[in-house]
Amino acid sequence: MGALGSLVLSYPELLLALLSFVSLGALRLTLRSRRLLAPVRWPVVGMLPFVAGNLGRLLDAATDALRECGCTFTFRGPWLARSDFLVTCDPAVVRHCLASSFHNYDKGRGFAEMFDVVGDGLLVADAASWARQRHVVASVFASPAFRAHVLSTMARHAERLVAFLDHHVDVEEEEEEEVELEDVFMRFSLDVSYASVFGAANLDALSVAAAAAPVTPFGEATRVVSEAVLLRHVVPVWCWKMMRWLNVGIEKRHAEAKAVIDEVVYGEINKRMKALPAGTQGEEEAGGGGGDLLSMFMAWPMDPTVTAERERDQFLRDAAVGYMFAAKDLIVAALTWFCYMLCTHPHVEAAILHELRSLPPTATVASATGRTRTSRHAVFDADELRPATYLHAAVLETLRLFPPAPFEEKEALADDVLPNGTRVAKGTPVVFCIYAMGRMEGIWGDDCLEFRPERWLSGGRVRHQPSHKFAVFNCGPRSCLGRNLGISNLKIAAAAIIHNFRLELVEGQVVEPLSSVVLHTKNGLRVRVIRRDEA
Repeated sequence: MGALGSLVLSYPELLLALLSFVSLGALRLTLRSRRLLAPVRWPVVGMLPFVAGNLGRLLDAATDALRECGCTFTFRGPWLARSDFLVTCDPAVVRHCLASSFHNYDKGRGFAEMFDVVGDGLLVADAASWARQRHVVASVFASPAFRAHVLSTMARHAERLVAFLDHHVDVEEEEEEEVELEDVFMRFSLDVSYASVFGAANLDALSVAAAAAPVTPFGEATRVVSEAVLLRHVVPVWCWKMMRWLNVGIEKRHAEAKAVIDEVVYGEINKRMKALPAGTQGEEEAGGGGGDLLSMFMAWPMDPTVTAERERDQFLRDAAVGYMFAAKDLIVAALTWFCYMLCTHPHVEAAILHELRSLPPTATVASATGRTRTSRHAVFDADELRPATYLHAAVLETLRLFPPAPFEEKEALADDVLPNGTRVAKGTPVVFCIYAMGRMEGIWGDDCLEFRPERWLSGGRVRHQPSHKFAVFNCGPRSCLGRNLGISNLKIAAAAIIHNFRLELVEGQVVEPLSSVVLHTKNGLRVRVIRRDEA
């Protein structure tokens, strides 16, 4: 036994004092963390206990912590793990990093590797590649042909959504049928995003015939990929990379899902290429003049450095997959939370319904067959919905509280000092918690937790909010090019639902956000569907 052991045996009170000191220190840290809500940095493990203790409510816990810390704090990972990162919801920091000092904050290769399913597309591109792709995408999105195609696609599928919901209307009180609305919107968003990219091609995920069948292999593949991306954000990098190398667990399923997506998308590209007249690739008539995304990109002159057919096809594939993931996630998450807000705020629903009933419908859809009486349901297009400012405000208010992408991530390319005085070292990841931004009293006022569309209206017009305050569609040069199209699409679907049906929450369910890269619900959203003419 060494000298230290002899000392401990000779003076056991020293050991007792040491144990008491450590225990009291741990107790003080625990009590302090509970009282302040901010994560505590523990020896060795850093702030991991904060994550482990809040896995079921990580977004709300991060919101509480940011409120406690003045909208910005540094998350400290385990010792020697080099996993520290900055978390913020401060609008001044958002504007600094995403706008005024944009060139110092890139997504980083780590982010691109986690989202490898979108290849080298705009969602993960940096530097020169980003600038080139941004120019192409901006030109496509500004095209009247593309806008008309996307909006007409949404209106057409809104008719199918109405027909699907009508089929599931409660006919008899004793035969109440529940509808899992998030699953309905997942199928709906798959059909809409797929048709927006590939034109006449149709997954047919949302139809009465397909309702009882599992979601299509392509749809299931997108779900598996989303789960894998979430895991890659949660576990240490070495962990998921080891799983990928061994081809086990979720990484194995991710690889299989990515293969399914590639097979489907490359198949659509090859079919389109074979249908082109000889010598028309890259010219105006490419794609037959269609307004779908694939036709628009095929008509665009290719980068002179892209000479191989394989590189051209990969460019088209990455553009198609990136758009589908962005559009699909926006539609399913936003519509799910929008309908939940309507179910829990009937006065908002009544105000929107009153507004819609003053507008002429674009089309009508016959009710399901086999009913005792015939009725027709109204559907609106984007032009007819322009005067519906309260609907527009309700959509924005939903996005404020429930942003489809609850956080955004960047990496500092050089040392920097933020507007609040925080120093950021080169290579430090910066996480912008968009979910928390909508819940800060200092940003949105004391009623920030209330669902109140009126905050977006002034004199009957929709009030503009700066993007560094309302960062749902990003901020600065990387602002989402599809913002207006996305909001218009949401309004078309929302109007079709509200005008024709009343949704009633199934009692006993707890509707909470899932801590994920996309703001889904934990357990879905179960409702009963009631026709307006029967309500």
